Amino acid sequence: MMDMIIKNGKVVDGSGAPWYRGDIAIKDGKIVSIGKLQHEQAEKVILADGLIVAPGFIDVHSHDDLYVLENRLLDAKVRQGITTTIIGNCGFGLYPVVPERQKLFDEYATSLFGQPENGHMGFASLDDFYHQLERNGAAVNVGSLVAHGVLRIAVMGFENRKPTDDEMDQMKSLLRRELRSGAIGMSLGLIYAPGTYADTDELIKLSKVVAEEGGIITSHMRNESFRLLESIEEMLTIAREADVPLEISHLKATGVPNFGKGKEALHLIAAAKQEGVDVTFDQYPYPAGSTTAIVLMPPWSLEGGVQQLLARIRQEDTRQRIKRDMTNGIEGSTWEMMWEMIGWDNIMICAVETQRNKDCEGNSVQEMAISRNQDPIDFVLDLVDQEDGRIITILFQQDQADLEAIMVHDLQMFGSDGLPLKGKKAHPRLYGTYPRVLGTYVRDNQLLTLERAIFKMTHLPANRLGLMDRGLLRPGMAADITIFNADKVEDRSTYAIPDTKPEGIEMVIVNGSVVLQHGQFTDQYPGVPLRRQ
Repeated sequence: MMDMIIKNGKVVDGSGAPWYRGDIAIKDGKIVSIGKLQHEQAEKVILADGLIVAPGFIDVHSHDDLYVLENRLLDAKVRQGITTTIIGNCGFGLYPVVPERQKLFDEYATSLFGQPENGHMGFASLDDFYHQLERNGAAVNVGSLVAHGVLRIAVMGFENRKPTDDEMDQMKSLLRRELRSGAIGMSLGLIYAPGTYADTDELIKLSKVVAEEGGIITSHMRNESFRLLESIEEMLTIAREADVPLEISHLKATGVPNFGKGKEALHLIAAAKQEGVDVTFDQYPYPAGSTTAIVLMPPWSLEGGVQQLLARIRQEDTRQRIKRDMTNGIEGSTWEMMWEMIGWDNIMICAVETQRNKDCEGNSVQEMAISRNQDPIDFVLDLVDQEDGRIITILFQQDQADLEAIMVHDLQMFGSDGLPLKGKKAHPRLYGTYPRVLGTYVRDNQLLTLERAIFKMTHLPANRLGLMDRGLLRPGMAADITIFNADKVEDRSTYAIPDTKPEGIEMVIVNGSVVLQHGQFTDQYPGVPLRRQ
């Protein structure tokens, strides 16, 4: 007797092969058999006539680190058909935190994740984080990267310098410990302090540890605009020197002057792959991005942490230096002057912490600066000061032709890069990434076939991350399954009203348990921590 049989669905198995009609039998959280199973009996039978039955989607690039602890339902992800989320991206994470650096870590983490509900943030190790996750329960599976920014804070704080030999040994030791505990690899956030303070040599040395332990490195690169190609070259050099697999995070070319550069980036990456560099990249299917407002600040201003930044904003001589650098740039630096490339009118304030500035949410920096009779830079500095740096922005910055060229490339896979923001407006990618691909780019625009898109959402990321029992519908694989209506699936989230439920996702099954059925949650929490195999 099987636990469950899914009958007569159009099976898209994740391999990229054409769909076929079949049944899937599940027992003890695993797929047991696939085919015409008319003689098989089960406690639960799901009729999938006319529906697509696919592996559960894997969000290869999320920022659900705090979200998975505070919202075990993970409704924004489950409603999209996501059954596995990968955290610890862009150099941000919740471990390893050491007691003597707790305050600095809190400043760093809350700038992206927001204030935790219980007033505590951070864990000593991946094991500690996963133990808490298991105590809470979760509707989806969770895999994790070790965040380079957190490693650096644990050992060096926010020091803008090279590590000593002893400090390098300490970072290597912490990194190796977490990789041996099952972390998938290491993520870099080279646009954010303190990650931006690391030179290429430091990153190669740490990446060699990742290679020795069989992991992968992922990177939010130093620059995605004028120096995009240089930044890609740096990451390819690290991958070559360390002999480590590389995942380039949210590949794009930002700013109107760089429209078309995405195609140059693809040529550069493809050539490196041909030469033997193990490289892939991920992408969210929207022309706008989202990040913390702190990236608008020159890197030197963040030395010592966020509180030191605020002190510099309040002191006239350092404030004027910040303003000069934000106006003129820093000669020889890879620091990305985002406002210069896309304009203040294309930077929308997405979320703030305090009630005094709630009127900013949903408006551009340009609009708010005019309404407050301020220069845009002065407005931003005052807002960062008033909000303790806890501001999330949306940046309208990409060329649609570049976005589509990146999307169809063989080395591309999908990730939401969503920032869960409690009670605040988030980027619509948090709620609609996977339905958007299936509705807009598969069904409506026919940019990708259904089978190819699902391959990029399932088997490709599972294989890339070493999650070898997921991402395919095969006997013996974990029963993570998403069932959807290909004619109706679509995202309905917008920049103005982001938290709108997508349509067309009929059922989500995680480790053989139904967590979503006909839009209703079942109060099941079968998600598990995933450790690199």
